[in-house]
Amino acid sequence: MNNLYYKTKHLNLNKLDWYDFNEVKEIIDDYKNEFFCPFSNKESYLNIYEGRDCEVQFFNLHSCDYSKEPNKAGKVYIKYLSNVERKLKNQDKVNFLNDNYEKFCVETNEENFNIIEHKDERIKKLLDQLHSMWHFDASKDKGHVCRARFVRLPAGGVMPFHRDETSSENLRMICPIITNEDCMNAFKDEEGNLVETHFPATGAFYTFNENKIEHAVFNKSNEDRYALIFTVTNIDDIKEWDRGYYRNKMYWKNWGHM
Repeated sequence: MNNLYYKTKHLNLNKLDWYDFNEVKEIIDDYKNEFFCPFSNKESYLNIYEGRDCEVQFFNLHSCDYSKEPNKAGKVYIKYLSNVERKLKNQDKVNFLNDNYEKFCVETNEENFNIIEHKDERIKKLLDQLHSMWHFDASKDKGHVCRARFVRLPAGGVMPFHRDETSSENLRMICPIITNEDCMNAFKDEEGNLVETHFPATGAFYTFNENKIEHAVFNKSNEDRYALIFTVTNIDDIKEWDRGYYRNKMYWKNWGHM
């Protein structure tokens, strides 16, 4: 039984009666030239990865509000990065993280990223669908979507092993949009063994303990791999949330017309 990641069974972007999954592919195709290397931003903690063997590119659907507060997970994450760079003897990167500690702690709190009011109606529609799917029970703080972006891993590219900054109270979700069987998500289990698997583009969402499990992506194909990645807040049981979505859908299907 898999205990490294979870694939949603009912929450599925390709199985919505009111949304065409192919429209997401059209968005990607139209904005291919707007993907950028996130490590080139010298104002972000991600700049420590510039020049390393990581070819991932972003098309952001969010912006960070630096006037907000950090959280404990963000502070722990920046300290973790500093320790990693110190072990690598990259003192300039350690200084960079320490000199901007408060700012970067805000940036590593994913709840501080607001979804952009995009001019493209297709992107607005996509974000509305994500919100209605994951926020279906109208809880004040649960299932709120934040820090959304498209991610491209070019043909033959690698996203090296790493851990993410997502708080343990939240979930980072991955929905592959364009991929093939030669694109592999890789994990290191508790014994340090390498486990590789393919996440197909079926509209399902995948999640795992990204702040604890070291993970990577290897695009061994001759095609670019695209995925939609975002964070949802305060969901402590993804399986139950997935089943809850199904029960809610069935309720409105059977009783919504009354």
